[in-house]
Amino acid sequence: MNITYIVGNGLDLQYGLKTRYRDFYEFQNKVYISRTENEEKYSNFIYESLFSDKVNDYENWSDFELSIGKLTKDNDLISSSIEIKEKFIDDFSEVVDDLREYLRIQQEKNLEKGNAIDFISTLDDMRTSLPVINQPAIDKKYNENPHQDDIVNIVTLNYTHVIDKLYNGSAKSFRNQLRANLYNFYIEPPIHAHGTVDVCTVLGVSDEIQISNSLEEQKESLIKSLVLKNYRENMDVKNSDIIKNSDIIILYGVSLGETDRYIWSQIAERSISGSVPVIIYHYVPHFDPGNPIRAKRLYRNVEDKFIQNSGIDLELEKKLRDNLIVVIGKTIFDLIER
Repeated sequence: MNITYIVGNGLDLQYGLKTRYRDFYEFQNKVYISRTENEEKYSNFIYESLFSDKVNDYENWSDFELSIGKLTKDNDLISSSIEIKEKFIDDFSEVVDDLREYLRIQQEKNLEKGNAIDFISTLDDMRTSLPVINQPAIDKKYNENPHQDDIVNIVTLNYTHVIDKLYNGSAKSFRNQLRANLYNFYIEPPIHAHGTVDVCTVLGVSDEIQISNSLEEQKESLIKSLVLKNYRENMDVKNSDIIKNSDIIILYGVSLGETDRYIWSQIAERSISGSVPVIIYHYVPHFDPGNPIRAKRLYRNVEDKFIQNSGIDLELEKKLRDNLIVVIGKTIFDLIER
């Protein structure tokens, strides 16, 4: 059986990295001011829009990515000529390089020294960490796939190498306590769906709707799936194949933002066609489980966001919702001393 974890920035934050969008914003604002003061005629469409917005309240990276696409629609100057369109792509490329440099600084904290990921506890508790009403969904998958080892794939949307280094020092195969036999869990090396700080760092939007239709020739630099395809290493195919072959899918530390719709739609399609449970871990600071009204609303809001941003047809919504399992206030992939 194939179990797939798709992890986002929440995991890097859990490990103590300053990788929130706001962290980058505050760091890069100082860099931008220095450039405008010290470099003659320095300009960047994206930074000028970003730092002139005094109300900037973007919370997630997906909000920032969406704002870049929106800028191409709102600023008519960007579409006024081929030269300026290319200038915008150059500016966007500069933002990507600046982000790479910032994340390099963050990943040099060496937190992996002496630490390992406790994969054993995460997988042993995969069933019991769910709400009681949802636990039979995991039992059903195991009953449908008896007498076999379980392969665990980790697809990270993060660019940092932290999870790779931690993985290298962690136990990667061990007895599967969810099976009453001698079969094992095998943890595969992490796959970076959007590249790393060193290789194919993919920042951008999900589809053509999120950018100006005048950027026909430039869209291959802005739409994530096209960037991956044009990198010519089959990264997009590998990502899709993992999702298509998954029997259980677990989302952790992801914002479920619109700019990753192309991923959520693939997950939704797989869930509907194969009755695949999709477990969504949702982080809520200081979550109080004592209020059932608030908890119910949280469960529903997370489900609604995933369904909306997956872009599925309305008639399939109930079938997808029945496969969604929301977990609030719990962590996975915790660190232990080696």
